Amino acid sequence: MIARATVARARLCGDAAHRGETTLLRVNPAADHAPRDDSDATPDAASADTDAAWALRARAGDVAAMQGLVLRHQAAVARLLWRFARRRADLDDLVQETFLRMVRGLPDWQPAQPFARWLLRIATNVGRDYFRRQAVRRRWTAEPATSPLGELLPEPVEPGADPAARAAANEVKATLAQLSPDEQTLLTLHYLEGWPLADIAAQFGWTVTATKLRAWRARRQLRKLLQTS
Repeated sequence: MIARATVARARLCGDAAHRGETTLLRVNPAADHAPRDDSDATPDAASADTDAAWALRARAGDVAAMQGLVLRHQAAVARLLWRFARRRADLDDLVQETFLRMVRGLPDWQPAQPFARWLLRIATNVGRDYFRRQAVRRRWTAEPATSPLGELLPEPVEPGADPAARAAANEVKATLAQLSPDEQTLLTLHYLEGWPLADIAAQFGWTVTATKLRAWRARRQLRKLLQTS
């Protein structure tokens, strides 16, 4: 279990931004990966039932509502981003970055959009950007795709996960790291997270046909890597 709490400073948009107020978001993605009881995070009884109500209040500058959204969704965000992160510290940073982008994006969020889906799409973009940064880093530093000895990959998000499943998951990550960032993202979302190709296409602005072709090419490249390993 990763036991590092991070504090992110995020300037609110809208009215709060005009007042120059700064909100502190406490994000502890690894303190408890199990689903949380939201009762303690409830901003108040009138708005506790829906994410939309919380998001509207957060957009208006309500700090308690914003923190309630973080507490309610940080476990789901951490589960998704664990698929992307190579190191424990990276996972913390990715979760933090997701909620920072959430705060900045609230003025553009539409109440008709399911909030949880909107937030996980932000997390997906954060993960994709992470893959791209890792690719650039390896290109310029000759860093191997696999983690060096002594540097552990993130522990599985699900408490009590089978060690064999953990080892298999880390092996998959190491293999996928040898693909391009877009190939890593596509295969991660489609095969590990179960996203339909149509949803992946919509997420990244690709056509469904192009996404199917990308998936086919990524699978072919993956098979080559597995055959030579």
